[in-house]
Amino acid sequence: MDEEKRPCGPGPSDLQEDPEEPIIISTTTSDLKGYHPRTGIKEEITSQVKKVKLYPCMNPNLSSEENKAKLKEVWQKGNSFRSDEVEIIVDPFRVCVIDNFLESPDYIDGIRSDFNVLDWNKRKMDLYEFFQSKDLKTLDLDYIKGFYELLKKSVMTWVAEITGYPLEEISATCSCYTNTDYLLVHDDQREDRMVAFVYYMTSSNGWDSSKGGSLDLLSKDEKGLPEKVVRSILPKNNQLVFFPVTNDSYHQVAEVTTLEDTRLTINGWFHVRTPPVFQSPHFEYPVSSLFGKRELKPVEKDLLLESWIEESYLNNEDGTLEDIQKHIEENSEISLREFFRKEALDEIEQCLEIIEENGEKWKRAAPPNRSLYDVLVTDDSLPHSLKRFLDLFQSQQFFDYLKIITDVKFSSMKFEFQRWFPGSYCLLSDYNWSKEELDVIFYIPSGEVEGIVGGRTQYVSIDEEIQEALITIEPLKNRMNLVYRDTARFTSYFSKQSRCEKFYLLICTFSE
Repeated sequence: MDEEKRPCGPGPSDLQEDPEEPIIISTTTSDLKGYHPRTGIKEEITSQVKKVKLYPCMNPNLSSEENKAKLKEVWQKGNSFRSDEVEIIVDPFRVCVIDNFLESPDYIDGIRSDFNVLDWNKRKMDLYEFFQSKDLKTLDLDYIKGFYELLKKSVMTWVAEITGYPLEEISATCSCYTNTDYLLVHDDQREDRMVAFVYYMTSSNGWDSSKGGSLDLLSKDEKGLPEKVVRSILPKNNQLVFFPVTNDSYHQVAEVTTLEDTRLTINGWFHVRTPPVFQSPHFEYPVSSLFGKRELKPVEKDLLLESWIEESYLNNEDGTLEDIQKHIEENSEISLREFFRKEALDEIEQCLEIIEENGEKWKRAAPPNRSLYDVLVTDDSLPHSLKRFLDLFQSQQFFDYLKIITDVKFSSMKFEFQRWFPGSYCLLSDYNWSKEELDVIFYIPSGEVEGIVGGRTQYVSIDEEIQEALITIEPLKNRMNLVYRDTARFTSYFSKQSRCEKFYLLICTFSE
């Protein structure tokens, strides 16, 4: 291939006044092994000084007319394909995986050196947790800037030729996933995004499945909703992955599960002038769901609060109930320690062990773009003590008790008894959060409470990015948590790095 036709980024004339001399700089590099922006610690730079050109080039094999014609034909016919450097996946949706994307390994080292001096922003929502830079177009770091120009001037054109999409703009950032970081199931559908892409830079040690961080592709069910992971793409140095943003493109970044390495990428979207029409399927929560239409009225039950609740929370001789009511009035929340009698709670835990042995009482709550946890099927076959425990919260006696400690008369309730395991989560939903309600939240950990990473119930304003929750409830044992809210609620991702194998979570919502 002629040098002047090679799909490079900006040439010298784009970056300096004298076009006769290529821009050469001296740089040191680092593999960024164990690099954690969270702590602000950067690996000591010990590599030898290298002289590297400032502008990158795509692997010339990718841009030969013969190879482009072949890839274009395969892509537009919807066929799968595999060569030494390119794979086109068609199941569960079309994805192109390109190895050895940049021609020069030295340039990749230069990008890594720029990563060392980036200002990283912690990105934390219900959907994700990782570190991210500002948009690449605003960064003035030589190697990253050169790579951005390559994406904008050459790669976007190349992808447009292969896919047939009229791509016109680009948005991109640098991302860094450290231990326990993740990006949960989503489809990228937003405004004028047409093609998503990610460029990987792994350390010299490579990357394997034990480190997590794979790009997981999900299949769909008969209703068009995401179902399960059917293909995983592990990060690989100097690899570019791209795929169209469609109704099928459900994917996630699996949790990173290593303290010894970081998942480093440059990622973003190519955009079109006219936004595509997306037709995501509607999901209707079951009537019996916490987000469903079922409203349970209080019922007189043959039970005594004294047999369940510690006496100190029922006796008002020392003004305890008045203090609770005053605290809720002033703070809209309270956490009551050692709320249930130990003997009663022990019986509940024994019942849960019996249910786990049978293994037939749980069902998945919703598709994974909304949540990933199991819900207990509540029927008459439940162990007696567990059924009585759940009856307690629907009982008129408990409604009367809530009236005493909140000074609010509630008329109905909903509830779910949930089972959580590492990898579980509950995202912000399309539920009507504007309604003022009382949440009663109770955790039952199975194993070490201190071993739970994540799994917190958080209340946030839905109008802002979640950096600081308004209220956070920790997954602690025998804590009765009450939150009177008119804000959104979610339960954060339960990390696979947790030592606790599972926990149970009872969420009741009481309405006036």
